[in-house]
Amino acid sequence: MEQQSSGPNPLCEVGRTHSRDRHRMKPVEDYPGVWECSRHDMFARILDDEAAAALNRGDVFPMHDGRQGVIVRHGDERGGGTLVYYRFEE
Repeated sequence: MEQQSSGPNPLCEVGRTHSRDRHRMKPVEDYPGVWECSRHDMFARILDDEAAAALNRGDVFPMHDGRQGVIVRHGDERGGGTLVYYRFEE
């Protein structure tokens, strides 16, 4: 699954839902197509629509660095796929 990064950095999912905390995520060095929000310990990347549709909030998800994560939610369509937000599994 190829990771894409077309368009501007995505808005943090927390910022999308809380207008007073509206900010963009930053690219993760050495991981093209992955963004991070250090304020909210959240990451995002683009998956093809089929892979994204198979994931639900709380599902286990392999993170970009090989650790285990968990899906937070789906975002907008972008670059031929769907943006998914995830974080470290606690």
